[in-house]
Amino acid sequence: MLKKIISLSVIAMLVLSCGNKTRKADPQSAGGSESVKVEFASLIANPSEYVGKNISVEGKVVHVCTQSGKKLFITGENPDVRLYVQAGEEMPKFPMELLGSEIVVEGTLTQPVAAAMAEGEGMAQGEGMMKGEGMAKTAGADTCETAKALASQPVLSDLMMIYNKHSVVK
Repeated sequence: MLKKIISLSVIAMLVLSCGNKTRKADPQSAGGSESVKVEFASLIANPSEYVGKNISVEGKVVHVCTQSGKKLFITGENPDVRLYVQAGEEMPKFPMELLGSEIVVEGTLTQPVAAAMAEGEGMAQGEGMMKGEGMAKTAGADTCETAKALASQPVLSDLMMIYNKHSVVK
């Protein structure tokens, strides 16, 4: 009788312990590492310092794409310098209500390839992300005004942020 009780207890503990594995959250699998808060002015002054890093930056939303809803542009104190923010496939569309709002956007700053910029997302042939003479040619008549302005700005025109999350500043 005692053997049966001990055997059943051991089996019960094994069964219960198998289902209770607790896994620590891996920051890399949960959307990236901890973000670094960056002032918009600092981003303008030293953009290359933040490429490849997970950052959060505050700015005013000056454009939300009406075609795909997966891109927006934010500005700092200088409305002529914009940061392009793109939501990935798994991310929801940006709400149109964000237009004119102050938001904090978190994501990874990257230097995209022209071909990647051109595909999907309502962007016409590299719509204003890469510098140089190709930029003037690609910002054609079917691109939005904000993208054309982005193409002519002196800084941040060859960078984009791959969006992780955002919050509206109250």
